[in-house]
Amino acid sequence: MNRASMWMPCLTRKILLSYSEIQSIKYASPAVGTDMTMPLKKGIFLIADPKLRDPNFSQTVVLLCEHNDQGSLGVVVNRPTTLRLSEAIPSIDGTRSTLDVIYSGGPVQPDHIMTLCRGEEQVPESEHVADGIYLGGSLTVLEDMLASLSSPNSIRAYVGYAGWSSNQLESELGESSWKLVPADQKFIFDMEPARVWSTLLASLSEEYSIYASMPPDPTMN
Repeated sequence: MNRASMWMPCLTRKILLSYSEIQSIKYASPAVGTDMTMPLKKGIFLIADPKLRDPNFSQTVVLLCEHNDQGSLGVVVNRPTTLRLSEAIPSIDGTRSTLDVIYSGGPVQPDHIMTLCRGEEQVPESEHVADGIYLGGSLTVLEDMLASLSSPNSIRAYVGYAGWSSNQLESELGESSWKLVPADQKFIFDMEPARVWSTLLASLSEEYSIYASMPPDPTMN
């Protein structure tokens, strides 16, 4: 199955997507699914099963940001790239090294940027995804937030996203491709990306405890 490639292109041509623009994405035709064994909803992590060999998702953790009868949208949270946000958007201050890193959010629309923000209150022009985690935000809002941030660990930028058509993600769950856990902001904003997948996987059960001390796959990024 060609994972996360079933979505049609986004209608906007802006490099930074606000949440309203994210909602304008059109889903592709449904795929044949199987019965779900675990609940699916926004605000959970999809942890790639060790047997999942799709290079787009091997050893990844995906934050599920949208899920409904039309399909699902998420961002991979543990794949930093060599790209810099200040290079893509010159008005962004590139002196904050942690913030300036752009992550690979998935194989769909890799020329577009999405943001995840951490905050106690609703971020303007964004959508609440999980406790303290918001998706979207316009360029103006992003610039304002950057100017007022006391910590660079409150925003992450992603190129591309992961998308599934209706029932496609359910089908992959039926194939045991993913494990589900509630999302926690510390794995997005605080933990070293190379440790996120192995730490979450090892926390699931004794069966996966070996992964806690496993060195990160150098080919993952």
